[in-house]
Amino acid sequence: LALKWILTLTSTLVFKKWYVMIASKIQSIRGVLYMFTEEQLQAMIRKQKVSEQYPYSENDDETLVHYLKRLLADMSRAHIRYTIDSNHFGSGYASYIQLFCYRDEFVTITETNGEKKEERIGLNVLVSRLAPVIAIGGNAWEFTYVDASGKRVGGSHSMLDDPNELHIDKKFQELYNDLVRLFMKYQFTLLQKEDVDAPLSFAANIPTLSRRKGQYIVWDAIFYWED
Repeated sequence: LALKWILTLTSTLVFKKWYVMIASKIQSIRGVLYMFTEEQLQAMIRKQKVSEQYPYSENDDETLVHYLKRLLADMSRAHIRYTIDSNHFGSGYASYIQLFCYRDEFVTITETNGEKKEERIGLNVLVSRLAPVIAIGGNAWEFTYVDASGKRVGGSHSMLDDPNELHIDKKFQELYNDLVRLFMKYQFTLLQKEDVDAPLSFAANIPTLSRRKGQYIVWDAIFYWED
């Protein structure tokens, strides 16, 4: 009788262990499939914040930018260089803030006739203005031209506007890992390709330059820029 009781208890514990594992897996899958509801995505298209988490709960862009300053300070302490565009790329409306992140080993400087060209490669990070989520994309770049007096006279940079660009090259893996840890510390959720690559399930008119009406994907409801 004692042996029967032990076997029954063991079977029950094993079943519970597997049940928890399976339930956890299902929850994880649901988290991917339902990162945002249709109502939330529609609200984001209307430029409305969909989180009660600070700083989004304040419904103020300047509060978000100020909140990011602490994260950027941590980034500098981790020897991560960055440039930030928090001003909608100078015109229109961007639903996100873009960071270009790199380390010194990813910088190349060349000089021609007294003019210096500084080329940098690294990772772009998009920080949503509407929810505490980010996307990190690889093979990003920017460059600047500086004349003999040290004045910047030109430059350009890449944009992250498609889930297919979320692949991380091996040479950026350490930088990527450090960025993920930093943003997680400040309660941001990292979006993966499968979170944002599905076609949008409802009709919409999104102010984006990335895709035409009828071709929208979930990404376009979260990260868009109208020039």
